Amino acid sequence: MLAIRGIHNPSGRFSLRPPTMNDVQYFRSVLSRTERSILTDLMEIDGAGDYNDSGEELQRYNRDWTKTYHGSSSLVLRPQDTAEVSSILSYCHENYIGITPQGGNTGLCGGATPITNEIILSLEDLNNIHHLDPFSGILQCDAGCILQNLHDYANERGFLLPLDIGSKGTCQIGGNISTNAGGQYFFRFGGLHGTVMGMEVVLPNGEVLHFNMDIGSDVENNAKENGIKRSGSHRKDNTGYDLKHLFIGAEGTLGVVTKVAIACPALPSSRNAAFLICNSYDKVLHVIKAAKEDLGEILSAIEVMDWNTLQLVQSHGISVNEDNYGRNGLLGEILAAETSGESRPLYLLIETQGSNSEHDNSKMDAFLSRLFESCAIDNGFLSQDSKQMMEMWKIRESCNPSVARAGCVYKFDVSVPMKDYVDVAHEVDSDGNAHINIVPKLGNFDKDKSLAKLIENIVYSTVVSRNGSISAEHGLGQSKNSYLSKIKTKSTLEIMSQVKRIFDPRGIMNPGKYLPLCQ
Repeated sequence: MLAIRGIHNPSGRFSLRPPTMNDVQYFRSVLSRTERSILTDLMEIDGAGDYNDSGEELQRYNRDWTKTYHGSSSLVLRPQDTAEVSSILSYCHENYIGITPQGGNTGLCGGATPITNEIILSLEDLNNIHHLDPFSGILQCDAGCILQNLHDYANERGFLLPLDIGSKGTCQIGGNISTNAGGQYFFRFGGLHGTVMGMEVVLPNGEVLHFNMDIGSDVENNAKENGIKRSGSHRKDNTGYDLKHLFIGAEGTLGVVTKVAIACPALPSSRNAAFLICNSYDKVLHVIKAAKEDLGEILSAIEVMDWNTLQLVQSHGISVNEDNYGRNGLLGEILAAETSGESRPLYLLIETQGSNSEHDNSKMDAFLSRLFESCAIDNGFLSQDSKQMMEMWKIRESCNPSVARAGCVYKFDVSVPMKDYVDVAHEVDSDGNAHINIVPKLGNFDKDKSLAKLIENIVYSTVVSRNGSISAEHGLGQSKNSYLSKIKTKSTLEIMSQVKRIFDPRGIMNPGKYLPLCQ
């Protein structure tokens, strides 16, 4: 006899149940590629093997990449199109089965990892790029498209995707939107609330909504001008509540994003990057202020790293060392550069993008000259070509994985007023960046839950005392939702709960995530 244990629903109104073989039989009837679309270790009632018995592969979906969060889902579904997503959600809504939507599984807050035995809904097979309108610059694609593939597609057509993050080779655009990812070009292009023009969403009851999004047959087959496909999305649409914004950053708790339309600027013809070294945080602030003043419209990115982090990149950064960017390469030169002062230096990566190389080079030269003359920087490296620029960005993108290879890392993604960054870093003894990574003991990969709680309380109380945010861009997931009641008013939390109940009255979407459990 099979005993079924229900999943606690935070709303307290319904009790969710885990999937059974009867549910698997239904999904076999509605999914087109059952051998690919269904992954389960559930057994038939007579003990016979199931349709696709693969416990090890299931584990890949049941744990996040940091190995911090572990679920116990016995069923992964990989739908092939929006219609199949709709069928899955409609069935789960009717049968009170919890759903955990999952993209590239690169998150850091456990938002895409089941808490117990919910069905994992992987969007990885929804990966078609539909088109990029050459006039509006709007790219339309499925939510499961890998970010790097979108970059390549846009670049080949003379456009730049405005979101770029270190995990772009694995993460998916739907997951990026659901967590409201920021990325290195946030300074230049703003967040996804500004660049996402349209969206297709499947609600928990299976209903499909289109927000400024139309890539159906009319657009695909008929809406052409001079043989060039036009976009079904528009940059300006002021006809009612702009509901798509509710799903940006909602972490799959209101529905599943299946298609997106994102505005892409023209690909810059001129790019520069400089790696600068300062001996104090006051001088870092001076450099940032000067960059905004001197580089102005061509300034595209500013990243700050500390000495401790770059040391870990040098010792544990496989992607850096494999390409000879370690001790004998660019990173080695940067760390060996002479600096003044007794404190360990801080490093800035500054990038510009423009359309006139002569003009942009002149502005960069004037900017660097000003910094040297004012003694704001001790040393610096200016990229001489695109290869060196890629080397600089590879160092920055190696920071996160390098820290993870060094030992058990307690990660925090916070935002505080710029002037307070270094004070927050000193109080928690971390790297001084908005992405705080604490490795208590190098080489030790065992997580201490009591230590984790202690560190969390110190970091979050320090951030909140400065009117900062405990999540700048990584989201809430299952790691930060319990803190919401401490930083949001009761009225705000009640409105958020009402929104959740409107879209997901039975609480099947990503249960136990995002909102505090008492909500």
